[in-house]
Amino acid sequence: MLGAVAYGAEGQAPRWPVWDGQESVEQYAKRVNLPTTKTLDLGNDVNLEHVLIPAGKIVMGTAEPESPWRGGAVLGSGCLVVAVLVAWVIRRAVRQHRRPQFSLRWLIAVVLIVGVAQYGGFRCWRAVQASRNFFWDESPAHAVTLTKAIYIGGCEVTQEQYEQVMGANPSQIKGARLPVERVCWDDAQEFCNKVREKTGLTVRLPTEAEWEFACRAGTTTTYYSGDAEADLGRAAWYSANSKNTTHPVGQKEPNAFGLHDMHGNVEEWCRNWHGVYMPEAEVDPQGPPEGDFGVLRGGDWGDDPEACRSAVRLSYSPGARDDEVGFRVVVEVEARKR
Repeated sequence: MLGAVAYGAEGQAPRWPVWDGQESVEQYAKRVNLPTTKTLDLGNDVNLEHVLIPAGKIVMGTAEPESPWRGGAVLGSGCLVVAVLVAWVIRRAVRQHRRPQFSLRWLIAVVLIVGVAQYGGFRCWRAVQASRNFFWDESPAHAVTLTKAIYIGGCEVTQEQYEQVMGANPSQIKGARLPVERVCWDDAQEFCNKVREKTGLTVRLPTEAEWEFACRAGTTTTYYSGDAEADLGRAAWYSANSKNTTHPVGQKEPNAFGLHDMHGNVEEWCRNWHGVYMPEAEVDPQGPPEGDFGVLRGGDWGDDPEACRSAVRLSYSPGARDDEVGFRVVVEVEARKR
């Protein structure tokens, strides 16, 4: 089962300097006197590589898109008015036994009304497109402050790493450098516990706030690589390019923090229960204290583009095992005062 965790306390002062989104991770690391990477020795020349993620701020989630009915209503009203005007002119011409004629004033009015109708159609189309990149549990978008710098896996945990720690490989699609899959939340948690015992470090799954901040790496686009599907293709293995299988980690374009495979390949367990977003700003949110479903992030090799977005969150039974589900881990660093 997922452990009970408390909500983050609002108003807490950051314990690390907040990343401004302008300086590089290397500059931030130098400023806070931390290495940019951390390597955990798992034995037998198998290592777990992590990269530094600064403390920072993020607008988490997706703003609810405008209803397409608004633009549709403008479009429909404009078309109706134009149709009525044209019908009136034709009816008048029939009665007077002459050709239909529009004065300049009428033509200007019709052109303006058509322009308004076109604007309504554009708004309707834009709303429909936005709704494709929106799931109900991503809203409302809200401000989040993360007060702690952490290290997070540069890639998803591989089968080689998992087997070295756990002594078994549950994956359906075998390969040492492939991400481990068919792991439930308890399996991922046990992996973290064993690495913690071996290294003496605090090793855990990321909260979904930490995951989204790490994924976005200062971006506000649909994917950390951009907004278009072609941008996703540079960063992810997903339905259009995966050939229905996982791929070795670290082959796709990383984000600005140096993280690979945050989109696609396998979905990743987070630490907290799935809950409803609140509009209020949060500090170090941990999710609700209890629930029935865990959280998966990032999309997988079989997902369409909209399911691989930075903001997507999936509720999933913590006991489920699936060949599309894996994880990456966080190593905590000692908190300090500003």
